[in-house]
Amino acid sequence: MTLPTNAQARRSRLRRSWLASAVGAGFLALAARKLYQLGAPPDNPKPCDFVYPESDAPTKPQGAEPHFRFAQQGGTINDASCLNRTPILGVATPAAVDEIRDVLAYARTQGLKVSAAGTRHSMGGQSFSRDGLVIDMRGLNGIALDVPNKLVTVGAGATWNAVLRYLDAHQLAVQAMQSISIFTVGGTLSVNAHGVAHLPGSIAPTVRSMRIMLSDGTVVTASPAENHDLFRHVLGGCGLFGIKMEAQLKVVDNELYRANVDYVDYREFPDYYARRVQGNADIGLMYGRLSMSPLSWLRETAVHTFLRIAGPDRCPPIMPDSHTRLERTIFNLSKTGSLGRWVRWNAERRFDTTLQCRSRNQTIGSDPACGVSRNQEMDDQMEYLENRLDDTDILQEYFVPRDRFGEFVDGLRTIVTQERANLLNATIRSVERDTISAPPYAPQEAFALVLYFNQAVSVQACQTMQRTTSALIDLAIRVGGRFYLPYQLYYSAAQLGAAYPELSAFFYTKRKYDPSGVLSNTFYEKYRAT
Repeated sequence: MTLPTNAQARRSRLRRSWLASAVGAGFLALAARKLYQLGAPPDNPKPCDFVYPESDAPTKPQGAEPHFRFAQQGGTINDASCLNRTPILGVATPAAVDEIRDVLAYARTQGLKVSAAGTRHSMGGQSFSRDGLVIDMRGLNGIALDVPNKLVTVGAGATWNAVLRYLDAHQLAVQAMQSISIFTVGGTLSVNAHGVAHLPGSIAPTVRSMRIMLSDGTVVTASPAENHDLFRHVLGGCGLFGIKMEAQLKVVDNELYRANVDYVDYREFPDYYARRVQGNADIGLMYGRLSMSPLSWLRETAVHTFLRIAGPDRCPPIMPDSHTRLERTIFNLSKTGSLGRWVRWNAERRFDTTLQCRSRNQTIGSDPACGVSRNQEMDDQMEYLENRLDDTDILQEYFVPRDRFGEFVDGLRTIVTQERANLLNATIRSVERDTISAPPYAPQEAFALVLYFNQAVSVQACQTMQRTTSALIDLAIRVGGRFYLPYQLYYSAAQLGAAYPELSAFFYTKRKYDPSGVLSNTFYEKYRAT
C-alpha cells in the first residue's frame, strides 16, 4: 500500500528532525567534554621528558659516594617549560647552611658543577647544568620579622606566598616581588625580578642585605655598603656568583586599594602612564594588558591601577580564589583560536574587576568600591594556569624605552602574525632605571612587555618559537631595548652581546668570585665565551 504524499513528507521531516537532534546532541556532548577538559585541574604531573634541541646521551659522573641527602640520584631534571630535560648527578636537599657547604666541598673534590634551584620557573636551564648537582633550596625557608624597623629576614627557599601570609598577620607587605607568589625568594633575587609594584619596580632596591655562600664554602654578607660588587652581581646573576642563604628585605604597611581599569589605544599608553600614573602618590600598583581579541588585537590596552583608599584599621586577611575553574576554562579556550580569544577578552573586559573583588577580596563596609589589600593583589598563585592539556606555556620578556613602546608593539604584531605563534597574553609593566644590579636589564626607564605563549611539545613548535624569539630580540635591540635572560636560550651569542655589552665584564667578575668554576648552569655553559 502506498502512503499518501503528505504522510511521506511528514515522515521525511520527522527523520530530518531526529537526525538534527542527534547531531545537535552529539555536538553538545563533544562541546561539553571539551569544556570539561579545558577547565579540569591536572590529575597527574606532566611527563616533562622532552628536550629541544636533542642532546647526546648522558655521561654519568664517577666519584666517591656523597654523604648528604638526595631527593633524586641520577636521572634527569626539567624546568617549568618541560622543554629542557637534562641529565644530572642528583638533587641534594639541604636543610641547613652546613649541609650546603658539604655539597660544595664534594663538588670541588669531584670536579662537579653545582646549581641552586627553587621552583625552577626560569625556562632556559638557569637552575641546573648537564651532569651537575642541583641544590634544592626550599628547605631553607625560615622567616623572621623586625617590626619596629620594618625588615623581614627570609630564607632563600621560602616562597612569596609564605612571606605574604606571614606579613599579612602583622599588617605589613612587601615592596616588590614577582607577579606570581609561587616562586622562591632566592629565585626572584637571582633574576632581579619585578611585578605589579611599578615603584620601586624590581626587587633590588628593597634588598637591605644578603648572606651568601661562595663556592669555597665561605659565608659573607653583601649589601649596598658591604661587599657591594658581589651584592650587585648576585642580584640578577642567575646563581653564578654565590648561593644565597637568606635576604633581609624592606617591608611597608599593608594598605587598601580601589581596583580601577581604563581602556586606551596602545599608542596612547605611554602618554597615559606619564600623565596619570608616574608621580601619582595615590596609585600603589599598576599593570597593563594588550588585547588578545582578533577585533582589537595588540591595540586596545587595559590599564589596571590600584588607588589607595581609607578603610578599617586592619586590612582583611588574604582570601583564596573561588573562580579558578571558570578562569581556567576561559583561559584555555583562548588557546584554541580567534573565537576563544574574543570570548576571553570580552569576558575579562566585562567581569574582570567584579570577579576579582568577589572571588579574592572584600568590599569594605558600605563602600561600593572594591577594597583590595596590597597583599591580596600580590598573592596571585595563578592556579588557573595548571591544566591537563598536552601542551606547554612559555614566557618571554622585553624591556623597551618608553618612547619606543608603540614601535615595538607594531613589530610584535608583525612577527607573531608571520610566525603564527600562539600568543596568549601580553602584560605591560613599568620598570625604573636600574643602577644596582649587574648587568641591568633596564639601564633606562622602560616598559616591560611580558609575553605568554602556548605551544605544542614538539620539534616543529620549538622551531617556530625559536624563530619568533630571535626576531623579537632583534626588534628589541633595534628600538634600543633589552630582553630578559632567564628564558629559553634561543638567542645567539651575537644577540646577547649586542643587548648586553657588559656581559664580558660580568663573566670576568664571575671567575673572580668562583675561580674553580663550581657554580654553573646551562646558560653559563652556553654563553661564557661571549
